[in-house]
Amino acid sequence: MQGFNSKKTDTTRLKVYAAFIGVIVCIIVCRLFWMQIVMGNTYAERAEQKQMRSVAVKAPRGEIVDRYGKPFVINKTGYSIQIQKTNLKNDEFNEMLLKIYKTISEHGEGVFETLPIEGFPLRYTFADEYEDEDVSKAQNAEKKWKKSLDYNENITAEEAFLKLRNRYTIDESYTDEDALKIVALRYEMEMRLFSVSTPFTVASDVDMELVTKFKEKQSEYPCINVITEYVREYAQGNIASHLLGRIGKMSAEEYAELKTQGYKMNDEIGKQGIEKEFETYLKGTDGYTSLIQTPNGFEVQPESGKEAVPGNYVVLTIDSSLQKTLERALSRTIYDIRSRGGEPSAKSGGDAYCGAAVVMNPQNGEILAMASWPTFNLATFNEDYKNLLNDKNKPMWNRAISGTYPPGSTFKMLTSIAALETGIITPQTIINDEGVYKHYTDYQPKCWIWTKTRQTHGEQNVSQALANSCNYFYYEVGRQMGIETLNEYAKMFGFGQKTGIELSAEEEKGRIAGPEDREKYKMGQWRGGDTLQASIGQSENLFTPLQIANYVSTLINGGTRYRPHLVKTIRSPIDGSIVYETQSEILGQVSMKRENLHAVLEGMLGVTENGTASSAFKEYPIKVGGKTGSAQVATGSDNGVFVGFAPYDNPQIAVAVVVEHGNSGGDVVPIVKAVFDEYFNNYADVQSDIKNLTGQLLP
Repeated sequence: MQGFNSKKTDTTRLKVYAAFIGVIVCIIVCRLFWMQIVMGNTYAERAEQKQMRSVAVKAPRGEIVDRYGKPFVINKTGYSIQIQKTNLKNDEFNEMLLKIYKTISEHGEGVFETLPIEGFPLRYTFADEYEDEDVSKAQNAEKKWKKSLDYNENITAEEAFLKLRNRYTIDESYTDEDALKIVALRYEMEMRLFSVSTPFTVASDVDMELVTKFKEKQSEYPCINVITEYVREYAQGNIASHLLGRIGKMSAEEYAELKTQGYKMNDEIGKQGIEKEFETYLKGTDGYTSLIQTPNGFEVQPESGKEAVPGNYVVLTIDSSLQKTLERALSRTIYDIRSRGGEPSAKSGGDAYCGAAVVMNPQNGEILAMASWPTFNLATFNEDYKNLLNDKNKPMWNRAISGTYPPGSTFKMLTSIAALETGIITPQTIINDEGVYKHYTDYQPKCWIWTKTRQTHGEQNVSQALANSCNYFYYEVGRQMGIETLNEYAKMFGFGQKTGIELSAEEEKGRIAGPEDREKYKMGQWRGGDTLQASIGQSENLFTPLQIANYVSTLINGGTRYRPHLVKTIRSPIDGSIVYETQSEILGQVSMKRENLHAVLEGMLGVTENGTASSAFKEYPIKVGGKTGSAQVATGSDNGVFVGFAPYDNPQIAVAVVVEHGNSGGDVVPIVKAVFDEYFNNYADVQSDIKNLTGQLLP
């Protein structure tokens, strides 16, 4: 019986095992059926996707053109050097970075780095980024940087460097000079979130010779990748650099703000000028392409991906020919003044190096040209950056909207209008120039002609006083009127406030001399003699060339103050349709009686026909109005200031020029004459072309 039961038990076990195996087989078969038959297509797609890679296609930025469609900024295809994440050990990676740094820099290309330490001896570079008057900004930037690295706020540049050297485990065998190069790259890569998915662009727009050098020795540079991308090209050379502005890699702060808008850490964005102010319009929409793996590598997957969409293009109000003429005339005239000025100690213009000028349409606020000298080259900005920072003449500074200067005698039109409109004088009022103004016992200023020749202008009405720039006349008018009324009109004409031009981040609002300003800057009590100086554009009156140009435009168009603007339209790159258009905007009105305005404009005509600018405009085919100014400054030669407009009977163009230490307003007149020559010749050519096409002239 026991044997029988044993056999029965074995048979039962076999049946259980067989059933279990059968169930397993059934499950496997069902699973295979589910995966291959029911879900076959889905898993096939997933498998295919695992063999595909999505590669971003960068969109070109929008172009920038002048008012007639002539290009200022376009795009070209360039080469950039990227560092990819590899399996190199730390020491090997540091050695590789130093080799890459030296290869690029020795070739004459710029290595992208923003480490705020340089040497030797080592020092922080924050102060270099700001103008002299912005010491607090440099100090705040330094504190912020140290805090971001969790460093003590008193840590020296040498100590910070040593910490970074230890942070990146840079061997002691490297000299400090070489270690600093490695630190600079490691620091930048860390800030740029360097990873397998985020390579680091170490140099942009490099030449083919450097590309070839890296490709020929690819085995020596396993982490290097050369990519093709769009880079900015400046069709007009270094013309209008301050207006167009530059682009650059975004900072960590900018990335934190913009990453939700589709930006990547290595993207370039506008940093200054039009490039910055219209970033959202100029930035295109990136696309992508799909690559599928093959035995020979990756190939583009047909009918896959998404095309990149270029950014919109910006049409400026600037006339590129006029801009070129203005910049050349400004630089040439500054050179001429300096050349004949002799030693700077003579205070005859030998210290003239810098200046700015603005050309406006007084009827709508369009900026036709705007120049600041010295200038810089956008195409070589990165390579030139350190030299630009160290240049004492500050070529990166846009003096046209950021520089503030005493207007000198060009302010006398405003004093005239204020006195005429408030009834202090009439166009017929006569004031006798006695040479020395003796109303105050403690301050007795002299008319310029008395100082120069011991003569006087004699009896003057307002038109004559303007034509002769008679200081005595304006001392008396200013004293009778008072500083409060003068400042009220100064504000009406837009002084002491930003004009509202698109480059708002760079614009200064200037200062209006008076008790309020003295109190603000804790400069002591305002006295009667100060009013005399303010009336002729001196004292603490400080205005930008743009404000001066807008003031003259407001005057000559009859009292309408427009918001100056640089952008005409922004258009789609697809069909040219308008996506943004600047409308002329009126900021204020200055009420002026016809006879009062006529008296002032007649005085400005006298300046060009018989006065201080008559030699330049003698027998000029177009009637021109203008006013010279020689503004005293704390040290060196006087500033040369001139404002002009034409044609006299129907103003189409207004110009304001300031040359630092330019000696006198008369010395800078050639700049304005060159602008008039170019504008009216060009205007005639454009009108002729339009007439040939349409049969009628523009209104």
